[in-house]
Amino acid sequence: MDVYKQLIRPFLFRLDPETAHNLAKLVLRHAYLSRAVVRESLSVRDKRLHVDLGRLKLSNPVGLGAGFDKDCEMVETLERLGFGYVVVGSVMCRARSGNPRPRMIRDLEGEGLFSCMGLPSKGLDYAAAQLKRRKQGTVPLIINFNAEEFEEYLKCTEVLEPLGDAIEISLFCPNRTEDEGDFLDPRRVRTLLEEVAKRTKKPVFIKLPGYDSEDERQKRLDLIDLILSCQVEGITVTPKTFVKEKSLSVGQGTLTGRPAFAKMLKVVQDVFEMTKGKCHIKAAGGIFSAKDAFDAIAAGATTVEMVTGFG
Repeated sequence: MDVYKQLIRPFLFRLDPETAHNLAKLVLRHAYLSRAVVRESLSVRDKRLHVDLGRLKLSNPVGLGAGFDKDCEMVETLERLGFGYVVVGSVMCRARSGNPRPRMIRDLEGEGLFSCMGLPSKGLDYAAAQLKRRKQGTVPLIINFNAEEFEEYLKCTEVLEPLGDAIEISLFCPNRTEDEGDFLDPRRVRTLLEEVAKRTKKPVFIKLPGYDSEDERQKRLDLIDLILSCQVEGITVTPKTFVKEKSLSVGQGTLTGRPAFAKMLKVVQDVFEMTKGKCHIKAAGGIFSAKDAFDAIAAGATTVEMVTGFG
C-alpha cells in the first residue's frame, strides 16, 4: 500500500494549499517525524543518470527548486528524498510577511497552482542560522536569494556563500505583474555580477523570468548573453504565467504547475539555441513526470526542477 498516495496526499488536498504546505514542513523539519514518512534514502543510483551541472557533480538531473523550503528549515530531510540537488530559498535580507492570505489557490483540473505569495521570508539571519546546523550534505545544496536593494544582494552573497555548494540569484519576484525595471537593467546586472564575483569562488546561477512578447524575448536573450560573459555557472529559466485571479488576495498572481510546462519548454529551446548549447540551463516550471523531464532535457536543459509537481 502506498501510504502517501492513498492516505496522506488525499488528506492534504482537502486542506488550503498553504496550510497543507505548512503541515508538510512541520513533518519534514523534525527528524523524528520525518523518519516515519521518509526512507533513509530514496536515491536511484545509476551511473547513466550522472550529470555535471558546471562544477557540481549530480547523481541525477532532477532537483528540488526554490520555493519549497524558503527559510532553509528542512534541508537534511530534503537531501534524503532522492533529488540530484536541492535549492532552498528564496532567502530575503529582511524578514517580510508577504501578501495576505489567501495567496495560494489550487487549479485542480489543470494540475496547477495560483499564487501571489509576495516573497514571505523569515530573513537572512534566520536562514543562515538554520543552514549552520546542517551536517555534511549528501547532495549539492544551492542557496537561492532575492533582494529589494542592490546592497542586499551583496550581503546575502557574503552570508550565505559559505553555507552551501552554490548560490542562485533571483533577479525578479515571481509574483510581480509590472515591469521588473531595475531588476533586469543590463548595466545593473553586470555591476552586480562583478561585485558578486569578488565575494565568492563557488558556482553562481542566475534565475530569470520568462517572457510573453517578442520584445521581452529579445531583451531576455540579450541579458543572458551578457550574464554568460560574467562567468556564471548557468541560468535557471522559468515561464511567464501571470494571471488575473479574483480568488487571490491581491486579485492576480502566477499560475504554476502543469499549465506552465509548454511556456517553460519554449524558453529552454530559445536559450539553448541562442547560446549554442554552451550554457548550463536549469529548467523550472511544470515538471510532473519522467516524460516532462526528458522533454525538457531534450530541448536543451541540463537539469530540471520540481516544486508544484513535488506534491
